[in-house]
Amino acid sequence: MDAGSSVHQKVVSFHPGQLAIYNSRARFKVCAAGRRFGKSHYGAWTLGIEAMRTESRLGHKLTQEHGVYYIAPTFSQASRVMWPKLRELLGYAGRGGLIVRENVNDGWIEVVSGRRIYIKGADNPDSLRGIALSYVVLDEYADMKDSVWSEIIEPALMDVEGDALFIGTPKGKNHFYKLFTDAAAYQSDPLTEDIPLYEAFHFTSRDNPYLKDKELARMMKANAHRTQDIIRQELEASFIAAGARILKPADFRIVDVAPDFSSGSIVITVDLAGFKKEQGNRVLRTDDHVICVTHVSPDGWCVLDMEHGKWDVRETALRIVRSATRYPGCRLGIEKGALANAVGPYMEDYMREFNRYIAIEPLSHGNTKKTDRILWSLQGRAERQKIILMRGEWNEKLLEQLGDFPDPLCHDDMIDALAYVDQMSQAVYLDDSDLPVWEALDIDSGY
Repeated sequence: MDAGSSVHQKVVSFHPGQLAIYNSRARFKVCAAGRRFGKSHYGAWTLGIEAMRTESRLGHKLTQEHGVYYIAPTFSQASRVMWPKLRELLGYAGRGGLIVRENVNDGWIEVVSGRRIYIKGADNPDSLRGIALSYVVLDEYADMKDSVWSEIIEPALMDVEGDALFIGTPKGKNHFYKLFTDAAAYQSDPLTEDIPLYEAFHFTSRDNPYLKDKELARMMKANAHRTQDIIRQELEASFIAAGARILKPADFRIVDVAPDFSSGSIVITVDLAGFKKEQGNRVLRTDDHVICVTHVSPDGWCVLDMEHGKWDVRETALRIVRSATRYPGCRLGIEKGALANAVGPYMEDYMREFNRYIAIEPLSHGNTKKTDRILWSLQGRAERQKIILMRGEWNEKLLEQLGDFPDPLCHDDMIDALAYVDQMSQAVYLDDSDLPVWEALDIDSGY
């Protein structure tokens, strides 16, 4: 680390998970990690490294006016977490360290390069305004308002094209979840970007090699009285939605034996996602296409298979036709509209190739909200145990979507495809054998 004519050195130690984040070339790094992974420890080291820079990665000259910020949900939390870390890791210049001055009241530390690290709280957004930034760590970003980033911090990084690190443990499927999923889906364009804009990282508490297995086991046992969702969120860094639990996963029983196909019919319903999304230079992956195969009978529905993935239009058409050919006599439904029109010609090509023509029944949302349509189709049947699932790799993802519903930030493509079965299942009426035998009450009148 250079600062004028003096050379100052500190030994930086990262465990493998932290090193993976550090080695990333992305400008904005988004890390969801379990408790005690070492998020704040890693953040403290990067603050020191960035404060020692006198030139940015893209060649911009950095001076004291280009701040290095650490932001936590509150100033009290930021001070409690980061002051001891920075003092411990960076040390004081008089003892071979990097810190030359500090001001606890104003919340800054000056290092030997002449630049400062500022400790701030997101609970006072106005204190974050009016300064150019070269680097920022947003710790426990899920507990902050998303406007702190979009309205204040991101514009402050523009002067020198500064970097940002988002770290935290998930708190439901909120703005941190959306940022994480967008970062995970981000695909850089090497022709227009010198460095990738986003990269996402996910680590559990177990990814910290300094945590002992017996201590993690003790924590799991100590929290056994809590829900499994809390354990998954805090230790496994899973994004658990605060869903309304309208569709209860427990109502969807998983079975190993297929039902009797002598009655009822096989229907295939398809939920198509957009095939491409672009935002400037950003190319985002689409939601999953879903092909749902269901056996419908008077006894209820049995979901035989759900094929899902991010495919191009040609592969999507091929998978639909292949699914239909596996079940002779099945009925196939696809929601009418632009997406069905896009996949239709490719399906016709594959039908001719396989010498197997399948009539496509157009499905419609019926001018109702998606939430209402899904509830009307599934809730009553599920509560009466009229929907069962054949065991498969897709079970877990479907049950997760059922538990998250109707959170607007969560995926619902699989349950949307399942709800379309309602449009293709035929109502079952009483047959003649179920009706009482007619007997005349008056022989003369005949009734």
